[in-house]
Amino acid sequence: VEGLGPVVRSRVLNLADEEAPQIYMLSGRGARSALKIARHGLEVSELAVTELPGTPRAVWTLRRREQDTYDELIVISFLDATLALSVGEDIEEVRDSGLLATAPTLALHSVDGGGMVQVTPKAVRHVMPDGRVSEWLPPQGREIVCAAANSRQVVVALARTGGHCVYFELHAQRGMLREHEGALHVGSDVTCLALSPVAAGRLHAAFLAVGCEDQTVRLFALDASRCLEPLSMQAVAATPASVAVVHQLDALRLYTGLVNGLLVRASVDAVSGELDSTRTRFLGARAVQLCTVQVRGASAVVALSTAPWLCHAHQDRLRAIPLSYDALTHASGLVSEQCPEGLVCVAGNTLRILTIDRPDMVFNHASIPLALTPRDFVLNDESRHFVVIESDRGHMLPSQQLEQAGEPLPVEQFGLPRSARSDQWASLVRVLDPFTGDSPQVIELEDNFTAVSLAQVPLNGETYVAVGCARDLALAPRRCTEAAIRLYRWTQSGTQLELVHSTPVDGIPQCLLPFAGLLLVALGDSLRLYGLGIQRLLKKAQSAQIAPHLITQMQPHPQYPDQRLFVADVQESVRLVTYNPGSLSFHVAVDDTVPRYLTSMCVLSDGDTVALGDKFGNLGVVRVPANVAQSLDADMSGARLQYERPRFGKTHKWDTLCAYHIGDIPSTISACSLVIGARQVLLYTTLLGSVQVAVPFVSKGDLEFFRALEMAMRKLWKPVSGRVHLAFRSAIEPVKGVVDGDLCETFFKLDYDAREKISDLVDRTQQDIFKKLEDMRAMFAF
Repeated sequence: VEGLGPVVRSRVLNLADEEAPQIYMLSGRGARSALKIARHGLEVSELAVTELPGTPRAVWTLRRREQDTYDELIVISFLDATLALSVGEDIEEVRDSGLLATAPTLALHSVDGGGMVQVTPKAVRHVMPDGRVSEWLPPQGREIVCAAANSRQVVVALARTGGHCVYFELHAQRGMLREHEGALHVGSDVTCLALSPVAAGRLHAAFLAVGCEDQTVRLFALDASRCLEPLSMQAVAATPASVAVVHQLDALRLYTGLVNGLLVRASVDAVSGELDSTRTRFLGARAVQLCTVQVRGASAVVALSTAPWLCHAHQDRLRAIPLSYDALTHASGLVSEQCPEGLVCVAGNTLRILTIDRPDMVFNHASIPLALTPRDFVLNDESRHFVVIESDRGHMLPSQQLEQAGEPLPVEQFGLPRSARSDQWASLVRVLDPFTGDSPQVIELEDNFTAVSLAQVPLNGETYVAVGCARDLALAPRRCTEAAIRLYRWTQSGTQLELVHSTPVDGIPQCLLPFAGLLLVALGDSLRLYGLGIQRLLKKAQSAQIAPHLITQMQPHPQYPDQRLFVADVQESVRLVTYNPGSLSFHVAVDDTVPRYLTSMCVLSDGDTVALGDKFGNLGVVRVPANVAQSLDADMSGARLQYERPRFGKTHKWDTLCAYHIGDIPSTISACSLVIGARQVLLYTTLLGSVQVAVPFVSKGDLEFFRALEMAMRKLWKPVSGRVHLAFRSAIEPVKGVVDGDLCETFFKLDYDAREKISDLVDRTQQDIFKKLEDMRAMFAF
């Protein structure tokens, strides 16, 4: 199974302008490295695309007999016509299907014993196996607005009648549809109808779901003893656009799609018809259309809004997950010899046949292969092209590999050809198009130079790409014979790089950052500012001993990017550094008391809080003390803090808010929003290839609930390894300010007795705990 790891760097971007952002990751090592683009959703395979003569309004699949295994017809409804297509090797139009082709179709289903029923705005047509047609016509001046049908039952709703519905059943002896004596008056105009699935051992559906204009969904009984008797009603936030009733996880589920893009799910009591366990999720800005399909032999619902979603049962849990595909307007399940579990869908004026290959996945990803191990990358916002630096020790450049004699071995299995010198470096600067996977330009660094750092910096009104290079680089001890900063200019609409000049420096440029309209370079423990010159970069300012050992990362302050920055040391955590433009000097304002070997950091939007990750698998959050933040706001240069240092220390110290052991090395931490309209979360990718999310608590009630649930799970749930959960999460530093969401979600996997004990400790019902866990994931994460 192809994985994502090892992940070197990652960025959360929405270059494809989709509903949710994509995660762009530099992954792999050597010849197996790649740029991987991960999307939250299921991968969809497109089997066929057919142009249609107009824009369809609905689509169905039809079997001639209910007991048939495969579908025979694809029926498409237009504004004033109906088109029937055959299912086989080729999709062809069928003219003798028995359907009325000169009117749109509202509902369609095969009938028990042969034949089919077609509902149009003007009639209910029962097409019998011998070709005879029986019609029921609505009262004069009335039209059918919506309908629902199965093999033995048909329900139609009439327009502008205050919710007048007519119910039909198939006569057992005659094989004809028979109108029920009593009509159904809902009390409000009907917008959508749905019949519940027929239970095993029964002939008829037990419930009818009705969506009304008064923003309600009503459930009616269809049993012979209480036919059309109202059972329950649910108020929703907008007018229902579609309803569906399916059987999932040994219970009936009522799905309601609203015109405002919300999807509402509720459980239906199989005897009384009462509704409970309501869940709501926002799918998009368009009205939600529902259709029932089969996924791995189980019932599922496809919800169509601005993006298609699949609602199905996975690992004894119900989940809604998007499909990584274009927006669809209508869909229906398809079963054929070529496609056992497929979807026939409508997008614009095209008919498409799709399959979902891996419904058990959460992410799908595409890979763009790279030549060498990737180190870092930046994005050109205008052309949406990446610049990637790659380097490997002990290997040859691609141009040198072509000069080797003999047939080359597959690099995926044997790796790149190694050099005779162990200290030789192969390094590239690649311009990469993430949409096509092409590389418009690949720059090879010769003379044993290797790319160490990368940044995109605006200088004098133009955007440049700065690459820090080192010659004959040795890692232990860290040294080089020559170092330089190469400055490139974007050309050809942001798809090519042109070398402007190269500036020698007296140390390895470990990281680069655009700062105050200049280029900030970290050389060992020092910071140096450079401005743009004609033949080279010009040194503007320098401050030594900013960090104790080696500066590995720098990030600007989100609110004051020209006056403050955050500097990460290789083993002494992070420091808040202020810049005084008058004296052209940098000063450390805040440092840490804990020696953290940082691998990643992320500055949050408030400018005082930093999320950290270290090489021992810890995740932490630190914040500037309140008095220090006030002093910095009063004196932007930070000079005042130099005279307000604590008595027993050189600088002020961070306040530690959170500490948590995740068991893997976080390579990148990003603050982003994964759900439309949701708050930001901390998304971090790890070296082994996992994508994890830390969700902030908004209310004190949620915090207390999840803390109580975590404590109860620690008492009653024992991990397979036998290790104490609290000891694991506090492996390096005592856990603080973090609730283990993975442990809380283990509640779903427990048996009924264990869940009941935990619910007693938490003082909540099992359904309340389920709802809290599902809402937390649906509101913030995937």
